[in-house]
Amino acid sequence: MERNEILKKAQAERVDERELQVKDKSMMWSYITMVFMAAIFSFIRSEQGLPMMDLSATVSASVFAGMTYRFIKTKKKENAIIALVMLSVVVIATISFFMGH
Repeated sequence: MERNEILKKAQAERVDERELQVKDKSMMWSYITMVFMAAIFSFIRSEQGLPMMDLSATVSASVFAGMTYRFIKTKKKENAIIALVMLSVVVIATISFFMGH
């Protein structure tokens, strides 16, 4: 493929690297905010004697999904490890929730 053909193809795809980077960072901040807020609400619910495992399972499932996707795309071992840890938290939290804890 000639240089001009490659340039035209890239322009036709309209993939903006800056836009992708901003999107990735926004997802990171969404994760951080979600985990932080869930931790606060879980603590408050726990102090009031209310079950908190539903929040733990929900947040952990979200992080598990994100890390699994990252592992599939990058094949980085650390993403797989975090995904497996989050999956175990999801299973434990879900079982605890259904047992009434």
